[in-house]
Amino acid sequence: MFEHVAVGCDGGREGRDAAVLGAALAAASSARLTLIGVVCPPLFPVAGVSDRNTLRAATTRALRHDRDLLACDARIDAITGTSVPRALHRWAARAQADLVVVGSSASARPGRVAIGRRGRQLFHHAPFALAVAARGLHEQDGELRTIGVGYDGAPESEAALTVAGELAAAERARLVVRRVVEDTSGPFGLEGSPLLQGWSEMLEQERQVSLTEAQNAAARLDVIPEVSVTIGDPGYELRAFSDAVDLLVVGSRRWGAVARLVSGAVGETLVADAGCSIVIVPRPSRVRRARTGQRRQRSTPLT
Repeated sequence: MFEHVAVGCDGGREGRDAAVLGAALAAASSARLTLIGVVCPPLFPVAGVSDRNTLRAATTRALRHDRDLLACDARIDAITGTSVPRALHRWAARAQADLVVVGSSASARPGRVAIGRRGRQLFHHAPFALAVAARGLHEQDGELRTIGVGYDGAPESEAALTVAGELAAAERARLVVRRVVEDTSGPFGLEGSPLLQGWSEMLEQERQVSLTEAQNAAARLDVIPEVSVTIGDPGYELRAFSDAVDLLVVGSRRWGAVARLVSGAVGETLVADAGCSIVIVPRPSRVRRARTGQRRQRSTPLT
C-alpha cells in the first residue's frame, strides 16, 4: 500500500477532514504520517502580523492542534511557498510521500467530495496517489467499513484493485468491486428501434464476460470481495456506487490529468460530486519511475 502519507492541512475544516482520512489510511498501511501546512507570505508583509515568522508560528500552532485532536501519531511540518499545490508537490517529491491527502472544496455539500482548484493542480502529472476527503469527515468516526473499487481491467485499475484489497484486509472491511459496461446506445438513436433488443443482448453478453474477468482478477486478493457489473454511463454509475461505500479507490489514466480518471469524463463526474472519500492511484509504471528517479531524502519536521 503506502509507506509515507502526507496530509495538506490549512487549519480549517477541510484540512481536518484530510487529517482524519490520512490518519485512517496511514494506520491501515502502517505508514508514516505527516501533516503539512503551507505558509504563503503576502507580497507586502507587516512585521509582527503577516511576516514570514509570524505566519509560520501560527501555522505550526494550527498543525499541532489538528495533530493532537485527530492524528496523534503524526509528525508536522510547516513549509513556505508562493503556491500551496506547488509547495505540497515539491515536499512530497523530496520526502518520497506516495500518498497525498487533501480536503474537498469548501463548496462541497456535507458528506460529499468535490475537488477544488488546488487539488486539481496538485494531482496534475503527480507520481503519487491522491486522496480527497469527504466534507465533514472529521465530524464522523472516519472508519472504513466498506471499501469500493472501480475496475475495468486496465493497468491503472489493477493497481487500484490491489490497493483496495490491501486496505480492506488491513481494516477487515467489506470490499466491493464494481465494473461498468458502457451503454452507448443513446448517441446512436436506438431508443424505440428494433435494433435495441439486439443491442441489449450484446450488452448483457459483455456484462457476463466482464463479470468473469473481474471475479478472476479479484480472486488473487487476500479478502473475499463482492463483485458486480452494471450497464450504463460509467461516470454516473460509479458516482451512484460511491453513495454505498465509505471509500472509493480508482485508477488514473497514464496522462495524469484529474479529468481523465478511469475513462475520460468518468473521473470528472466522480471528483465533482462523489458520495464518499476517494483515493486516486497512479499507474504502476509512473510510481516506479518516480521512486527510482529520486534520491531518498528525509525531511526534518517540527515537533
